[in-house]
Amino acid sequence: MLKDRAQKASALRLAVRKRWLPQLEVEVEPSQRIDKSKFLLTDVDVLAIASSPLGTHSKFVFDCKSGARESAISRAFWLHGVIARTRSTRGFVILNDRVGISRDHRISASDLGVTLLHESEVDTFAAGLESSVAPIDSCAANIEAWEEFLSIKSKYPGLADYLEFSGSTYWMAKGPGDQCRKLVGKLRRIRAEIDPAKREHLAVFGDALCLFLNAVSEMAIDLFLLLLRPASRDEFTDALLAVLYGGYDNLEVAQKIRRIALGVEEDDAVSIFPDLPRFEHLIREIVQAPLQALPAALLARELSFRNLIDSPESVTSREITAEHPYASKFIYLASSYLTKALRLPPEFSELYNDQVAAIELALRSTSPTVP
Repeated sequence: MLKDRAQKASALRLAVRKRWLPQLEVEVEPSQRIDKSKFLLTDVDVLAIASSPLGTHSKFVFDCKSGARESAISRAFWLHGVIARTRSTRGFVILNDRVGISRDHRISASDLGVTLLHESEVDTFAAGLESSVAPIDSCAANIEAWEEFLSIKSKYPGLADYLEFSGSTYWMAKGPGDQCRKLVGKLRRIRAEIDPAKREHLAVFGDALCLFLNAVSEMAIDLFLLLLRPASRDEFTDALLAVLYGGYDNLEVAQKIRRIALGVEEDDAVSIFPDLPRFEHLIREIVQAPLQALPAALLARELSFRNLIDSPESVTSREITAEHPYASKFIYLASSYLTKALRLPPEFSELYNDQVAAIELALRSTSPTVP
């Protein structure tokens, strides 16, 4: 069972109600590896991705401490370092009510980008954000589902490398292109391991779908703000590849390495990303409604944990689909891309697409008819 469980559950409920994308127990890696062995720096209890009015992403980190002997200002200094390493916007420390928090410490923590909260203040804090930490019908906010998901790594050693990546390295990446490329590579490596007949493996595919949509949502926002109306298809493709590889210089290096590996001439065209035409089509579609891709990632998380715990359709999944009409379309396109481009069993995308179709059908059947 997770430590500081009740506080983490409150942070999860707040995140999901705000339509932030939550990730539990993120392991923080060093900025550079010098040792051959892997040494983690620390871990983040809850990390959440929020969308700005323009669609750009912000990260929030939550530090949950239920012990009565914690130092509020010491936690603030620690979380300030975590904010810097994870490139987050702000941090929140949730403390036992018996821990003293002076006003001087509160304002000093705020100067560091950290808000100090007693457990009893979390309800008021959430209400100020026009939200709540009350119980919610959501699989993504279900602490038991998170505990079961986090235990998959020990149950299926063949998936451990991917799960270590999705719970750590992915969140340390320098940009969405880096996240996207590495995620696709990690998922391709386990295609012989995952079996759509196993609920844990369905959840792992849903996790990859969620993280993939999170990455491409930020990429699509970058392209939307860069090229409102691209002059040509080639211009869009060039910009997409530059965003995907973190700049034109990195793209040229990747293409050069690929040409050397294939033994082709320097001027020959090479493919450096799986099924680029299908990927480009996905991004073009998301650019038409870029603010709806992050909610699609949260919907994918809902479906992932629904399949893991064998839960019925959640109220939250219906609400997200109703609030963001393109979310189900983006899940369809993204899941189809991952299964076809990476040659995963087609049953993965078929199941997820059937589930979003059923949610849409249920919404249409309950919507009022116009006389």
